[in-house]
Amino acid sequence: MKKSIIGLLAAIFTFGLVLNVNAEAITTDSSKKGTVDTNSALVTNQAAINITNAPTGDVLVAYKILDTFYNASTNVFTYEFTSDFKAFLATTTDYKNLTVEQYYALTSGDTTSGSTRTQSTLDKLVSLYAAYVKTHSVTSGATLTYQAGEGATGAVVPAGAYLVIPKSTIHVYAVMVGNVIPTANGSEWVINDATIKAKISSASVTKSIGSIGHVDGNYSVGEEFSYFLVGTVPQYPTNATNKTYTITDTVGAGITLSGVSSIVIKDGNTTLTNSNGVFKNASGNTVATITISGQKITIVFDANYVQSTTVTVEYKAKLNSSAVVGSAGNLNSATLTYSNDPYGTGTNTTSAVNASAFTYGIEVLIYADKDHSIVLSGVKFEIYSDADLTNKIGEVTTDSNGKALLPGVAEGTYYLKQVSTAPGYNLPRDAVQVKVKIEGSVEGTDEGYYVAEVSAFEAGTLPFTGSVGTVLYTMIGLITVVSAILLFVLYNRKKEQEQA
Repeated sequence: MKKSIIGLLAAIFTFGLVLNVNAEAITTDSSKKGTVDTNSALVTNQAAINITNAPTGDVLVAYKILDTFYNASTNVFTYEFTSDFKAFLATTTDYKNLTVEQYYALTSGDTTSGSTRTQSTLDKLVSLYAAYVKTHSVTSGATLTYQAGEGATGAVVPAGAYLVIPKSTIHVYAVMVGNVIPTANGSEWVINDATIKAKISSASVTKSIGSIGHVDGNYSVGEEFSYFLVGTVPQYPTNATNKTYTITDTVGAGITLSGVSSIVIKDGNTTLTNSNGVFKNASGNTVATITISGQKITIVFDANYVQSTTVTVEYKAKLNSSAVVGSAGNLNSATLTYSNDPYGTGTNTTSAVNASAFTYGIEVLIYADKDHSIVLSGVKFEIYSDADLTNKIGEVTTDSNGKALLPGVAEGTYYLKQVSTAPGYNLPRDAVQVKVKIEGSVEGTDEGYYVAEVSAFEAGTLPFTGSVGTVLYTMIGLITVVSAILLFVLYNRKKEQEQA
């Protein structure tokens, strides 16, 4: 229906006066008389309010604003506010004395049936009515249930004007008005279906670790990293009274939060000012407030001051000594609670979105080179993350089983320097390399640990098949000894020749 309400109603009255319309096409309830025209009766003809763009399973409700009355003698229609709408108007300041003619003059774009988020005069009025029906006993005209790719089912309503709002949905709808009004078609009146394209916005949250888009990462205990929360903020309709938008993030016991001062929030691409967990925009408005309680972060947004449709939260954390080692990981879960009932009190909470921080361990085993059943206890190792042995990350001492564990390391290559040995065994000069969760790594007996096996050589012996450094020192020693013997022999021969 492309005409304005005024134009449409003017056309209705004109056709009613000059055309020979078939009045028998209009049905009425004679027990319900009009007050403007006491000889008129309530029109009972019906048509459908169809909504396009409504998601599958959503349920909407239509509330009548205008009743339609028909005088069969004069062939004229009149329009009156319903008793519910009159009661609503009486509670307002700006619309207390609104007349039907003034209502006709209100616009919502250039359509008589439609959905809009603009601050039009019609939107302002019907959005207030939407808030009113949430807190008062108002009779609905029809319940509309939607299926994918189809319009409404059970949406047939008597002639009149209707406010349409959602009853059951996880989405946020803009206010909608549907007009089912008689028009002249040749020699009879017809009431066409009203079709509204719903304007819908959704809310969601995603969780990332390390960088946006990644849901897992691996770190050493004590290493700081970032979590990211990206929320989609719905566009709430005119005069919405409930704009709840809260993100709750819970981290595991193995994760230590770095504190509220390190948190960064962006409204779109604009970074907000953080003052001890209160985040303000350039105008000084508080856009978000963060509280940390134990392992839970709560971020409450004031949607009135969110300028974009996306908010991003970045905060820092570290794995601690309670971190789970191995494939189970250290889970972090976030949910979003938002208003899907802009004119009421209802909210919806999303399913949890997760990100996991993984850490691994090094398992050291040391045994006698000649007999692997003989293990060495009390042997101390220093563990480094670099081949130059400058960045020590920990140290371990073997137990009675010749075993030592170092938990809390990230993927990569590490180096074990033996700094003590058992009685009767050599202390090797070279470090032993161990790979963790990368190509060439060997899983240990404990979940999430990667093994480094060390052979111990008895005192007075040197490993021929040891590390490159051991072999090199052995070769140098042999060459030195052989050279000395050779020089001694040559010297003696020369001396004998001189004496002869």
